[in-house]
Amino acid sequence: MLKTKRKNTEVDAGSPKKKKVQFNESKDDHKENKSFKTKKNAGKVNQENGSSKFNKKPKKDFKNNKYDPKSKTGNKENKVGFKTKSNFAQNKGKLGKAPNAKGKPNFAKDKFSKAQEQGEKPVWSEMKKEKKNLRLIRRKAKATAEIFEISHKAKLLSAQIQRKVVKQEFRMKACKELHCMLKGQYKSIALTHDLSRVIQVLLKHSPEDIKNEITEELLDIMVQMMQSKYAQHAVKRIMKYGTDFIRHEVIKKLFGHIVSLATHNISAPVLDYAYGEFATKKEKLHMQQEFYGDLYKNSKDDKIKTLSDAYKDTPEMKVAILQACKANIQKILDKNLHDSELFQTVLYNYICECTAEDKAELISTLSPLIVPLSNSLPGVNVASICVWQGTNKDKKTIMKVVKEHVVSLSKHKTVYRLLITIFDAVDDTVLVKKAIVSTLASNLKDVAKDHWGKMVLHWLVKPKDPQAFHPSFIKFLEDGAKSGSSKKDADLRVSELREAILPVLKQDMEADADFWLSSKTNFLLTIAVLSIETSKAILESLAKVICQSNWVINLDGKEVLAIEDAGIHMCLKKLAALDKDKTEGTLGEVMCEHLNDEAFNVWIPTNRGCFFLLKLIENNEEKIANKLIKKIKAHSSLIKQQTSEGAKLLLQKIQKK
Repeated sequence: MLKTKRKNTEVDAGSPKKKKVQFNESKDDHKENKSFKTKKNAGKVNQENGSSKFNKKPKKDFKNNKYDPKSKTGNKENKVGFKTKSNFAQNKGKLGKAPNAKGKPNFAKDKFSKAQEQGEKPVWSEMKKEKKNLRLIRRKAKATAEIFEISHKAKLLSAQIQRKVVKQEFRMKACKELHCMLKGQYKSIALTHDLSRVIQVLLKHSPEDIKNEITEELLDIMVQMMQSKYAQHAVKRIMKYGTDFIRHEVIKKLFGHIVSLATHNISAPVLDYAYGEFATKKEKLHMQQEFYGDLYKNSKDDKIKTLSDAYKDTPEMKVAILQACKANIQKILDKNLHDSELFQTVLYNYICECTAEDKAELISTLSPLIVPLSNSLPGVNVASICVWQGTNKDKKTIMKVVKEHVVSLSKHKTVYRLLITIFDAVDDTVLVKKAIVSTLASNLKDVAKDHWGKMVLHWLVKPKDPQAFHPSFIKFLEDGAKSGSSKKDADLRVSELREAILPVLKQDMEADADFWLSSKTNFLLTIAVLSIETSKAILESLAKVICQSNWVINLDGKEVLAIEDAGIHMCLKKLAALDKDKTEGTLGEVMCEHLNDEAFNVWIPTNRGCFFLLKLIENNEEKIANKLIKKIKAHSSLIKQQTSEGAKLLLQKIQKK
C-alpha cells in the first residue's frame, strides 16, 4: 500500500484553523486528490491548483493583502510564516524534478507529475507495474542473479505447497523439487525473513527423509536460529513435526548455551517449549545443571538431580554454586522471562537451599509476579513458599495481585493450589474473604463447572477431605504451614472462611439440585456441604432428582443411567451414610415420600440400585427403615426375578421383617 506524504502545506487565508494541501510532485499526491473527491458534500476540486472548496470563506482584501480584524483573515505569510500559494507557484518551476532520498531521480513521480500537468488521470495499473519492476530491480542489485532466481521460484513453490486444495502427490513432488533447489544453502537462508518461511513449509509438509536432511544441515546454527526473530519458528517446526531422534539431536546442540538462551527474549519461549514438551527427564536435569555454574556448561553429571546434590560431596563449593545460581536467576528476573517451567524449577531448587536473607529478598521480589510464577508445579510450589514465609506486606501484595484474576486462577490446573495455600496459611481472613471468597461466591456456577474450581470450593467447605484431595498434597500443605509464620488457630480460620461460602452453596443446591448431582465431583461437594450443615429443603430437592426414573448423566458424550454409574453409585452410598447419626431430617425419610413404582422398576433390575436401597435401610432408624421396607415389599416379586448379588441381599433384608 502506498503511504501518503504531505510535504507542503499552507494555511488558507480565509480560515486560520484549516490547512489546505498543496499538491507537490509526488507519486502519492493523486491519493489525496482522490480522497477529496470521494467525501460526501466535499465540494468541487480545482485540479489545476489543488484547492478545494469545502466551506464558504470569509472575505479578504486580496489587492492590499492586509489583515482585517473583522473578517479574521489577513496576510498569513507575515502572521504565520508560511508562503502563499502565489509565491509557491512562482518557485515551483525553478525546483525541477524532486530527487529521492539517495539523490536519484524518481521516474514514477515524474510520470505522475507530467500527467497532472497535462490534466490527465494517471493509469493506476501501469503505475503499479512500474513500481513492482523497480522493486525487483533493486532486489536484484542487492543479491546475485542466481540467489534471486532461486528465491523467487522457492516462494512460488512454497505457496503452492501450502494450498489446501492441492493433492498429496503434487505436494510431495513440489517438496522434493524445492528441497533440491535449496539443498546446501539452508544455512545461508535460514536467518532471512522470507526464505525462513520456505524452510518452515518444508519442515511441515515434506517427508521424513527431507526433514532429516534439512535438520542435519541446520544443526550447527541451531543456537543462532533460536535467537533469530524469523528462524525461531523453523526450530519450533523441527520440534513439532520432526522425529524423536531429530528432537533430541537439536536439544544436544543447545547444551552449553542454556543460560544464554533462557535470558534471551526470543529464544526463551522456544527453549521452554523444548523443555516442557519434548525433553526427557535426563535432558531436563542437564539443562538445570547449567544454572548451577560454568562448571556444568560442558560437562554433565547424571547424579545431580537437585541443587543440593551439586555440593553434597564438596560442601566448600556451596557458597560459590549458590551465588552462581542466584546471578543466573537475577538475569532472568531482570528481563521478565520468569514464565518458564525450566526457570521455575531452578528457582524452586534455589529457594529451598538459599540463606534466610536471600530468601526474604527473593520473596519480596517475587510477590508481584506470583500469578505468572504459578503456571507450573515447581512455580506454584515457589508461590506457596512466598505465602508461608513472606511478611505481612508480601502477603498483602500477593492478595492484591490475585484479587484481579480470582475466577480464572481457580480454574487453572496448578494455580488453584495457590488459592488453597492462601486459605490454609493467611491469618487475615477478612482480607481473604473480601479479595477472593466473595468473588468465588458471586461466580459460583462458573467456578463449579470446572474441575479445579470445584476443588477450591471443596477446600473452603471441608479442608483436607481425603475423598477429594490427594494425601501428598495435604502433607505438602501441612509441612509448609509448619515452616510459615501463621499464628491463628486453624479451626477458627476454617470456620471464618466457611461462613462466607456455605450459605451461597446451600441456596444454589436447593434451587438447582440437578446440577449438583450431574457428576461425581459435583456430588462429592454436595456431600461435603451436607456433612457440615444439613437442610431438609436441600434433601427434598435432591430426592426429587434421584427418584426420577429418567435420571441420567452425561459420561464422555453419552447418556448413562445415573443409578448404574460407578461414581454416582459411590456418592449415593456416602450420602445415605450421613443418615447414620441423625434422627430427623434424613435422606431416608425424604426418600420414603418420593419413591414411586417407576423408580423401583428402574432400580431393582440393577445391582447398584438394590445396594443403594439396602444402604438406605441400614443407615436409618427403625421407624424409617420399616417404612422403606414396606414400600420395597410391594415389589418383592420383581426382586425374586433378579439374579444379582444386590437383589439377593435386599430380598433377605425385607423377608426378616
